[in-house]
Amino acid sequence: MELMHPIVLFIGIPLVCILILFSHRKKDTFGKGKKVANTKFIEDTPLYKKLMREYKVFTITSMISLWICLILVVTMLARPVKVDVVSTELRNRDIFICMDVSTSIDELNLEICTELKEVVKGLDGERFGISIFNGKSVLLVPLTSDYDYVLEMLDKLERCFKQSIAYENGNLSYDGFDLYGFKYDGTLWEDGRGSSFIGDGLASCLYNFPDLKENDDRSRMIIFITDNELNEITGTSFVTLEEAATLCAANNVKVYAVTPQRFADPVTFQNAINSTGGKHYAHTSDKIFDQLLHDIKLTGTSVMEDTKVIITDKPEVLFIFVMILMGIHFFFSRKAKL
Repeated sequence: MELMHPIVLFIGIPLVCILILFSHRKKDTFGKGKKVANTKFIEDTPLYKKLMREYKVFTITSMISLWICLILVVTMLARPVKVDVVSTELRNRDIFICMDVSTSIDELNLEICTELKEVVKGLDGERFGISIFNGKSVLLVPLTSDYDYVLEMLDKLERCFKQSIAYENGNLSYDGFDLYGFKYDGTLWEDGRGSSFIGDGLASCLYNFPDLKENDDRSRMIIFITDNELNEITGTSFVTLEEAATLCAANNVKVYAVTPQRFADPVTFQNAINSTGGKHYAHTSDKIFDQLLHDIKLTGTSVMEDTKVIITDKPEVLFIFVMILMGIHFFFSRKAKL
């Protein structure tokens, strides 16, 4: 137990003691009354003795409760708190899931969401984030160590892809319509200029890493899911895949790409991914995620200690005692007619 404002006790307690001393200084017994002779008879009666005992008990109880109450008030002002220092280990590694949400890759995304949840559960201490893209990129989950929230968003994406597949098959229900549109919010151009801008999606995800230039000691990687089918209808992407991969390599961000077994321009794609120091995984079986998890764990990382000071105070406990003591004081002071 510590005090947030100990100076209050150093000042308050002496003041309370001085008040107690002054209140109990010797007074002139007859200063405000008249002298009465021959009171010995009355003082010897049982009734008088009983009343005097009650008066002393009531007076002492009333005054003691008042002084304790004042001491507790001073203690409350000094604010006693419980200080706990909690240290947790954080692994110095950031992982972004960068997901192409175009319709052509819905079935792969649906499978991958289930597997990615296992990847998230299999790691410990890393920060996770989710970025989705189509014509434009959207930061869905900023980097966080709140794995429950990451899993919640992956669950929502999983349901979204199920509804998108149902829509393509003509089976979308009214209840699932809001989830069907989830992946399109902010990821499509209003003028319909194109979709699956692969380079833009990867480059945007790269710059979602905080302190990219300032803190280059952190291990950073992107799990990149796409079929590499660029669809430029009336416009062009701002960044090509090769340019985005060059930016990732320049910032020491490795890209681990997961694609369908058959995907567009495989040679160019694989060369771009390999240039970042990452790896490409063609989705031929669920075992690729075991390999992905294994490769991620092999990447360099260091353990950082995150220390938090937790201050806990419960002023309501002292406040309840103060109110009880004030009640005792007023009750017995009325009994004693102070």
